[in-house]
Amino acid sequence: MTSIKISSDVFNKYHTNGKLRLSTGYVQEALEKQGYPGHDGVVQILKGKEDIGEQMGHGFTYRIRICDGIFQYNTLVSADIDDQIKREAEHLVEGAIIAITNLSTFSQGAGIKTSFLITGYTLLSRYHQTLSAPEVKPRSHSGNPAEHHGYRPNIVVEDVWPEAESITSEFQENMSNPPAAKMPKRESGGEASHNRVPAPEPHRSRAPPPPARRGPSNTERGVIPIAMVTPYVNNFRIHGMVSRKEDIKNIPAKNMKIFNFEITDSNGDTIRCTAFNETAESFHSTITENLSYYLSGGSVRQANKKFNNTGHDYEITLRNDSVVEAGGELLAAPKLNLKRVSLAEIAGHCGEMIDVLVIVEKMDAEATEFTSKAGKTLTKREMELIDESQALVRLTLWGDEAIKANVDDYHGKVVAFKGVIPREFNGGYSLGTGSGTRIIPVPEISGVSELYDWYTTEKPHSELKLISQTSGGMSEAPRTIAGLQEMQFGKDSDKGDYASVKAMITRINPNSALYKGCASEGCQKKVIESDGEYRCEKCNKSMNKFKWLYMMQFELSDETGQVYVTAFGDSAAKVVGKTAQEVGDLKDENLNEYNATFERLQFVPKMWRLRCKMETYNEEVRQKMTVFSVEEVNQDKYIENLKELIEQMKGIEDEGSY
Repeated sequence: MTSIKISSDVFNKYHTNGKLRLSTGYVQEALEKQGYPGHDGVVQILKGKEDIGEQMGHGFTYRIRICDGIFQYNTLVSADIDDQIKREAEHLVEGAIIAITNLSTFSQGAGIKTSFLITGYTLLSRYHQTLSAPEVKPRSHSGNPAEHHGYRPNIVVEDVWPEAESITSEFQENMSNPPAAKMPKRESGGEASHNRVPAPEPHRSRAPPPPARRGPSNTERGVIPIAMVTPYVNNFRIHGMVSRKEDIKNIPAKNMKIFNFEITDSNGDTIRCTAFNETAESFHSTITENLSYYLSGGSVRQANKKFNNTGHDYEITLRNDSVVEAGGELLAAPKLNLKRVSLAEIAGHCGEMIDVLVIVEKMDAEATEFTSKAGKTLTKREMELIDESQALVRLTLWGDEAIKANVDDYHGKVVAFKGVIPREFNGGYSLGTGSGTRIIPVPEISGVSELYDWYTTEKPHSELKLISQTSGGMSEAPRTIAGLQEMQFGKDSDKGDYASVKAMITRINPNSALYKGCASEGCQKKVIESDGEYRCEKCNKSMNKFKWLYMMQFELSDETGQVYVTAFGDSAAKVVGKTAQEVGDLKDENLNEYNATFERLQFVPKMWRLRCKMETYNEEVRQKMTVFSVEEVNQDKYIENLKELIEQMKGIEDEGSY
């Protein structure tokens, strides 16, 4: 590999006190100027590869990703300097530093980032680690100059210049030993000339002047810490980084739009801000996560702790006259402020937003899609969490978070969950996530190393206590139908209790297995047919179509008795093995096959998960059983469960003999 030779001219042009200093904010300047901003830019290459092509008539032979210490940007290198590229391609890789001497930009259309095309550069150095300042982590620029308009950072990002070591040494030596001042020449005869230059005053060391006291700038004037924001502070103005930005939520029932974001100042204090309707749309398009802003004007109200886990007692509602201005500088990412609750204590925080620091013991390999009772398609994914309290709790991820979660990023690692909500169900407790939840794998906070040490050393010998109950499991020993009926199972819970039984369908009426429901999304109301139309009283409208929905009632039997149960939605679809729409189409097209579909369900043993609840009808208390899920019988597991029951019965007999 050829070496990089640095001339004195290049050194003098690009060094700062003998070091290579990146031109922080150069990407933003180039975007604002739509090309070369009038001065060279010293940047670092993060990635580089040969790639010959053409975009919008601009030929290129190389692609690089540059970083100016603040912003990163993908950049093309023009084919016009291909000869230089071929000579120096071995150096244009990760860690190299170049000076951009000429640059143009071009657009590829609306919605596509502006492209950079380097048409001139000087290779300065190589083999550097990724450079950044401690207070700012470099981030990718969106390509929209308006987001950071006027931003000119004074942050220093620099490194030594190994290729110019000899020139640097000479420069530093000259700085340490400046040459002596030359005395003026005297005319012959020893007499001083009348035109001679007066001798310079002897150099006297002088203490530097005291630093000028810097008054507040226009942007800083009147700024108060976020911790001081209360309803009693008028005309407040705060400055901080947007640490969380949520998507706009639409609430059709109230014809309302809501936008929430959180802003954190340099002290680490955070406050939640909310905007509605037109104000929400305006600020959502203005604000960018991880950038700093000045915010003034708004109504301060008591924080709703159910949805607000910032730790602040108040939150801000933005108005039409509220002002949000770009901060003019990038602040360091705020430290994670975790108000940790141990898993063994979540029962005391039901319905509240809490923070936990845990190990992810297990995690579903894939997300699961299902249909809710309201008819909506939902996606979820479950995890099992543990911590030093030796409690095991299940947590559910929803929506996009469930889909994008990578098992390798979570399983067996310390993870912080900020803003999760404990919920009680059937005597157990679990954790749920929401739009305000933040998930931080391996956070840089206290307690992480201690938790991981416990996981690797003490956990293998610890007995974990499951404090979550799952309604969908078949892990406990199965019961009998007669047993459930005799003990009135479910009478001790308003929401009902769950039990597993091994049973078979012995009677089912195909004629009442389906009904015609409202075609509106989320509605499952039975429609009324009239003159070729289908009217939904709930939605208060008539339609020319409907959708088939399950409402099955059938008899389950085991060795001890029989009971009628009900199955709806996805649970019924698991029983039949087809969707309601598929079975409904059979009813219209092939009635014999439709009836055969239900006949094939009978007299086949299955493992049923039933929800049992006592209900009052006409002053008579009845036990109602609903199918939650159904599975094939795992004979090995079933035999083990029976053995456990036998041992328990033996223990009862032994106790009765005394």
